[in-house]
Order: sequence, then C-alpha cells, then structure tokens
Amino acid sequence: MFDTHGNPELDASNRRSRIKVVLIGAIGSLLIGAILFFTIFAVRYGQNPFGVMFGGRQENKYAGKLAYDKGSNTFVGVIKSEGYSVRKGGTVFYIERAGGMLIEVRKDLIEVREPSK
Repeated sequence: MFDTHGNPELDASNRRSRIKVVLIGAIGSLLIGAILFFTIFAVRYGQNPFGVMFGGRQENKYAGKLAYDKGSNTFVGVIKSEGYSVRKGGTVFYIERAGGMLIEVRKDLIEVREPSK
C-alpha cells in the first residue's frame, strides 16, 4: 500500500511534499522568532531594534558640562545625561563623580557650568 519503490513519480511527489513541509516549518519558525525578538526588545528597551541600531542616540545638551551644587557651590561631577526618576520625584541629571561612580541628582539642585578650556 505505501510501497513507492516501484513508482518513480510517487517518489518524486513524496520528496517534494517533504521538502515543502520542511521549508514552510523553517520559515514559520523564523517569523515567530522575529516577532518574539521584536516584542521582547520593545518591552525591555521601549523601542524597536531598528531605532537603536540605525537611529543612534540623541545627544543631551547638558552632556559633558560641569555640575555644581546650588547651595554650597561645590563641584559634584560631570553631567552624562538627564532623565526622569520616580525615586527622586522628577527630572534628574546623571552625573559621573571623580571616581567614576554614576549618581542621579535632582535637576533643581544642580547649577550647570561650561568647562573652562
């Protein structure tokens, strides 16, 4: 009943259907993997991978400037970027201290100065 050794037409047809099933399965697996990748990336980083790869990062206008404490006029560090912090309750500067440690300080507590050259 399932013996196709004697009929070459059935051998070729059976082989084509197996190849078709394997190709459809491989393409389906790639599509599902790509959808999962984009979904996980969007949830974790808040944007799609193409925006990260080709869009680049927007430079902050405060990056590289010096941060001084408004109250005591003491040097705090170099500003790396700014953002929003739930813990601090508002917009913050991410400042790199002299030892390389990154801290976040509320924006209204910092005076921004240009570095002297």
